Amino acid sequence: MLQRLRGDPRPFIFIVIAVAILGAFFIVVAPLFATSGSATAELGGELPTTATLGQNFEIDLGYDNTGDSVISPTCVLVATTGPLRASSVTFQGLDVETVRNGRACGGSLNGQETISVRVIVTPSAAGTASITLTPAQGGTALGPGVAGNVAISAA
Repeated sequence: MLQRLRGDPRPFIFIVIAVAILGAFFIVVAPLFATSGSATAELGGELPTTATLGQNFEIDLGYDNTGDSVISPTCVLVATTGPLRASSVTFQGLDVETVRNGRACGGSLNGQETISVRVIVTPSAAGTASITLTPAQGGTALGPGVAGNVAISAA
């Protein structure tokens, strides 16, 4: 058998090339299966219950990609009622994004990854307001967020 391969190495070369092509195929395709499926995420943290008029306050949260797929872009949907306005969201302490049309979007988040999120909120009048923060991919909500009421007192 060895003598036959020395005389005509084409079958051996064909087998090596076929194995290399098959290996390259699995290297390219396997990650697609690992990152497929529907995206799901959760926001975890505590909302403040009081705020002072004229002073911004921060809401620190954890943004947890609970699925296996990549979330891109990673967004936070912000809904407020009453005298509150969310001005910006900081993703992972680095990426500061302005809240526009009720959402702020950062980069991407890999499956099972968790990052920190900081939302800057400005009260504009005394009274009671509510805020809801929801994890999203673009404009699509991905799971439960956090919600609560904030009592705003005059300075």
